[in-house]
Amino acid sequence: MKNIAAILGAVILATGTAQAASYNSGNSDADMPTAPVVAAQTVEVKAADLMNKKDLERAGIDADATLSVSDFTAPGPRSTYIR
Repeated sequence: MKNIAAILGAVILATGTAQAASYNSGNSDADMPTAPVVAAQTVEVKAADLMNKKDLERAGIDADATLSVSDFTAPGPRSTYIR
């Protein structure tokens, strides 16, 4: 009985390893992009609009400091899904 359990465990591990090894072989889009992702737009905002007081103190940033952040908003109307 122990031999059967050991063989069954080895088969399960072997099939899992084979499946993991061939995971990306059928998906051409599975690789990471080769170029760095860059935001199309950057905007200037006050630090107090992005961070709370505790985070500002940790970072050593003044609340009135202007930060440059990436804007990833999509153009056009938004659609929301309501259940």
